[in-house]
Amino acid sequence: MTAPTKKPRYSVVVPVYNTGDSLRDLVARLQSVFTNTIKASFEIILVDDGSVEERTKALLNDLARQDGVMVVRLTRNFGKPGAVLCGLGASRGDWVITIDDDLQQSPEDIPLLIAHEQHDTVTATHAHKQHTVSQRMTSWIKARFDKAMLGYQVKLSPLKLIRRHVVDGMLAIKTNRPFIPALIRQVTNDVVGVPSEHHKSAQGHSRYSLTRRWGQFSDLLVGNSNFLMQVFTRLGFVVAALSFALAMVVIVRKLLDIPTQAGWSSLMVAILLIGGLNLAAIGITGQYFIRLLDITSKKPAFVIRERLGAPDSDQTHSGD
Repeated sequence: MTAPTKKPRYSVVVPVYNTGDSLRDLVARLQSVFTNTIKASFEIILVDDGSVEERTKALLNDLARQDGVMVVRLTRNFGKPGAVLCGLGASRGDWVITIDDDLQQSPEDIPLLIAHEQHDTVTATHAHKQHTVSQRMTSWIKARFDKAMLGYQVKLSPLKLIRRHVVDGMLAIKTNRPFIPALIRQVTNDVVGVPSEHHKSAQGHSRYSLTRRWGQFSDLLVGNSNFLMQVFTRLGFVVAALSFALAMVVIVRKLLDIPTQAGWSSLMVAILLIGGLNLAAIGITGQYFIRLLDITSKKPAFVIRERLGAPDSDQTHSGD
């Protein structure tokens, strides 16, 4: 090992949840990439998002003894976005790299991202993902909404390279329901993609259930955009315009003395349509109020139980 430096050029943030033995392989490969290929100072921050597996806990304790590795243990499972945000807050590097713990993104692809350091954020993009049909479908839907609501022209992945001032801007945004792509977009629009290969999960299955995916997606819809409000506002104007047009038809028929017979079916359809829209709008409004209540009550996005390892005592590797 070479002499340590006080501040690393790169910080690697890894959210960890019941990862198991593959985590040791990930850390070793990260260390090899920075020491032998990139040859720059670095630190690795492993954020334990409430893992319950004893082997994962033991492995994290062991890895925290290595130079340049810090483990931040949360009090419970807050979800991957909260764990990533925690890692960003603990990072010290001029650049921060985020990568998942399941080896679906290759640490050896990090130099591909670093080659585009002139941009604020660089993300790996995958033309073909090693996912199930349902995972590919939800990823496709999310990518469409990322483009429509956040303006992204590239498909994001967990492997990202983020400039320090963007990280600081993200941390300055007060939110307890973080959505990392939205936070990046609120700070910068200088985001580019680099093609990268996608691998099968080291766990053999996804730990990101459909429920968790929906929770993250709802945070994008309600917590990080006004998309639904805009939809129902426009829909309300459309319904109002149609109702006004219908009223004008009734008035004209009355003025022209055209016989008009009240129709029960059309009346019920109108009542149900307008009533349904009102209920949906109330429900969406309620979701916004829930988010506002969480913010005003200062509900945390994460709570740190303990820190293991010591970047504060210069345990940072240099690849020089």
